Amino acid sequence: MPPRRQPRQLLWSCISSASEMVIAQTLSCSDPLQEVSTRKLLHKYVPPLLLQDVLNCVLRQLSVHHSTHASPAVVSCLLRILLHPRVTDLKLSDLSYVGTVELETLDKVESTLMQLLPSMTQLTQLDLSTHRNKITLPSCSTGILQILGRSCPNLKLLNLNNNNRVTGEGLLHLYPADHQPGCIKLEMLFIQDCSVEPEDVAMLIHFFPNLQLVGYKELGTSLQMLQSQPKKFGRKRRRCQYNLKLTHVDNTMSRVQRCDGDIVDFVCDACPDIENLKIRVCDEDVGELGKLHNLKHLELRFYTGVHHPISSSTVNYLTSHGSQLSSLTIFCNRLYSHHVKIIAENCRNLSKLFLFANVAVVDSPLKSSCNKLNKLEILIADAPRRTLAAPMLELTIETAFFLINTCPHLQLLGNLISWNVTPGEVAQLQAVARMCNYNMTVIYTQANKLKDKLTD
Repeated sequence: MPPRRQPRQLLWSCISSASEMVIAQTLSCSDPLQEVSTRKLLHKYVPPLLLQDVLNCVLRQLSVHHSTHASPAVVSCLLRILLHPRVTDLKLSDLSYVGTVELETLDKVESTLMQLLPSMTQLTQLDLSTHRNKITLPSCSTGILQILGRSCPNLKLLNLNNNNRVTGEGLLHLYPADHQPGCIKLEMLFIQDCSVEPEDVAMLIHFFPNLQLVGYKELGTSLQMLQSQPKKFGRKRRRCQYNLKLTHVDNTMSRVQRCDGDIVDFVCDACPDIENLKIRVCDEDVGELGKLHNLKHLELRFYTGVHHPISSSTVNYLTSHGSQLSSLTIFCNRLYSHHVKIIAENCRNLSKLFLFANVAVVDSPLKSSCNKLNKLEILIADAPRRTLAAPMLELTIETAFFLINTCPHLQLLGNLISWNVTPGEVAQLQAVARMCNYNMTVIYTQANKLKDKLTD
């Protein structure tokens, strides 16, 4: 007797079959009566929660297998069929894989979306992001933002990344006003590479008290504005206390490479719930981070236009607060084994450790008795300007075996191309891993590019 399908497999099989049926009917017949009939059939027998999955599957299949037929009329028809008023999670970002389109296509699909959004009052998540292409679906103009502010008061997540039609003026329509409830429940907002200025984002952070995550390159600049320009935001004095709910702050992508000491002070005073912090610092700034009791993921870049050394403030912070960290990333010019020893002794709850340095200095031996990293799963020690001919980190094959023998959960180790090891030694390490049946990957060649998602 053949094995029976598991319920989850059967569910996705049904979703896939329904998606293929909708696409086939839409591409074969553009009759409005057929569109209404298909819509009524689906809305009668398919719950709104499953319609979300069907829509996601349809858009993916359309983009991958039928992109040449993805005209504005077809896309609009599919949206009218599948968008139920009770849908809570709407993701249209897969439409970007259709490729470059005409501006007229953007306008027509936007017009359809603007007709449907007013009835979607239960919407909590909306993804209109693209993939860095200049003119692709989906798009978000001021008209879309106006309707969101009027009709979607429950919206908690809004992703508009790489959507150059989004402006600071358009985002004003998300604010509550006499004629609209606004999106006051907004918790996550992604506006990377939009036509938005730091001042616009500062206003959003000030007036949206539930914001936890703002994806924006110049977020640190916006926070600095909140601190340095209180009158602009209706505050009488500079030291007037904020109590923001931000849990993620990333200012490492800012165009201005400067010391972020003021930003560190502001974050520590105004954002007590910070869990994930990525920031450029001098050593003396790091000590302030001890105020952040919920901090679990930390990335420190000791570069603000010039290189800064790791010194006593960083050592003291890692010694006293390192045990609360789950992941730690350090970018610096010169890394001493003394600093690695401090991490190994005190950051015992780390599962991910990333060390990026131009030069590694072995000033003290690493002993197994010092290593408390029993939970470590990923360890990357890399040089930003590494080359196969000139390794920059004075880490040896003995270092690699030391890590394997003292970190029982290690799954990823690298990037050995920047270590002082030979290809033969790497082959030996990989042979030992196979012989012992270790579930571990060793990164060595330049083809194994380190992905940003590893450090998230």
